[in-house]
Amino acid sequence: MSNRRLPYMPLWVDDYQRDTRHLTTEEHGAYLLLLMAAWASPTNSLPDDDDMLARVAGVSLARWRKMKVIVMAFWSLDGRSKRWAQKRLKKERRLAVDRKAKASNAAASRWKDKKKDDAQAMLGQCHPSITIKEKPNGFSERAGAPKKSRKQKIEEAFADA
Repeated sequence: MSNRRLPYMPLWVDDYQRDTRHLTTEEHGAYLLLLMAAWASPTNSLPDDDDMLARVAGVSLARWRKMKVIVMAFWSLDGRSKRWAQKRLKKERRLAVDRKAKASNAAASRWKDKKKDDAQAMLGQCHPSITIKEKPNGFSERAGAPKKSRKQKIEEAFADA
């Protein structure tokens, strides 16, 4: 599994609710926190360490030991690596990594002949119907207008009164 940063984790609500109806609110919280920790992990898994799992789940070690059997029923323990993995999470991670790689490759091929700081080319790629018009002396029409003094601004504000 790649350790590229993936800032989002897809959650298929219908599937999640169907599979976890039997969990208490506390068990839901623990399970989701464990899923998020595994998602953020470069190995996409969690260590087989009850102290660490309890901390990640946000519960005391005593409470974790009572709920572990129920919450970890969604996970499988790899005996060799001593790590917990979740099948659906691995699948979604692979899909996200593949999507990110495809998008990166598409962007690289789209920009290979463009200069890095060519704003007109960038805009043309994103929105072909928009063009940038060069404007002298600033970027807005008002850039060349004379500045008003504070006194003029106050007089204008109270002119209608």
